[in-house]
Amino acid sequence: MVDWDALEAAGIADVRGRAALIEYLDGLGFTTEQMADAERRGRLFGLAGDVVGRSGPPDYTLRTAAEAVGVSVADVAQAWRMLGLTVPAPDAFTLSQADVDALATWAAMRAYLGEQVDGFLRMLGVTMARLAEAESSMIRIGEPEMWLGHTHSELRTARAWRMVAEFIPRIGAMIDAVHRQHQVSTRTFLEGLAGGPSASMVCGVGFADLTGFTALTQELTSSELATLLTDFGGGVADAVHADGGRVVKFIGDAVMWVSATPELLVKAATDLVDHPKARRARLRVRAGVGYGEMLAINGDYFGTPVNLAARLVDAAAPGQVLAGPCVRDALPHWPASELEPLTLKGFNQPVPAYDMCPRADR
Repeated sequence: MVDWDALEAAGIADVRGRAALIEYLDGLGFTTEQMADAERRGRLFGLAGDVVGRSGPPDYTLRTAAEAVGVSVADVAQAWRMLGLTVPAPDAFTLSQADVDALATWAAMRAYLGEQVDGFLRMLGVTMARLAEAESSMIRIGEPEMWLGHTHSELRTARAWRMVAEFIPRIGAMIDAVHRQHQVSTRTFLEGLAGGPSASMVCGVGFADLTGFTALTQELTSSELATLLTDFGGGVADAVHADGGRVVKFIGDAVMWVSATPELLVKAATDLVDHPKARRARLRVRAGVGYGEMLAINGDYFGTPVNLAARLVDAAAPGQVLAGPCVRDALPHWPASELEPLTLKGFNQPVPAYDMCPRADR
């Protein structure tokens, strides 16, 4: 039974006019105190979903979390910042048991593996932030009733947010399963490379991007553009993975990937520049590839082969796969056209260049 007088006394505005929302929340078991707290934060309509979406009740402060983990408050605050999260006041109850368990994992990893774990923590924060952005984009498109400005009904928005929020713990389980699969895939990839227990490795790296994309953005609606980018991104990943490579990152309308051998590298590049989805969308793809020793750290790759591949893709024409001497020397029998040496930013001397995908119809 809803105690309307208690809710009104607790500071909830217009309790009778919002009866449907309050009865919904009461039916889910929320107390007067919980509803009043949500009202103070302007989130009474979001209470039903907010509880499901959180990692647990806020039983810890920054100070008590530090005590539980066995590190200083400053260390916990720094870890929170590295994750890209807002550091709360030291004595505000904002952290859950799951948050403390996560911090304990970070502290144990740091004690065993050293300060390089901090770079991992930053990458984890960036990755989770991008994941949250992707989820938000998906929700905006797929469930407009999540937005109060669209429904003008707190109850409809509360129900919609509750339904969406119930996917959050399931997505967490999905992330765990996919992470484990990628760990196996990464280990297999690394075991196929020459090298030892260091951050350096010898492999191939490629960049590919779309030409004609900017003009196409002026012709397509936002929905059509989103579909195009999603379809093309999926097609690119499929092509790279089919040729034994690993996608490192997408950068706008470009992709960076790594391959274990020069042959697999160029095979992936030629498959990308002739990608059927791009052709159907009236887009052309160009690529630049490099091979050699590079530094792999925090999920990214650095070094001269990376810089060269990035400069070569900028110099490539639509349908071209440009490579430097290291790739060409490793594939002497691959059909290729030698080009005039290229003057590339960051390189003191003109770089010999080869089109590894010569086409008569370009």
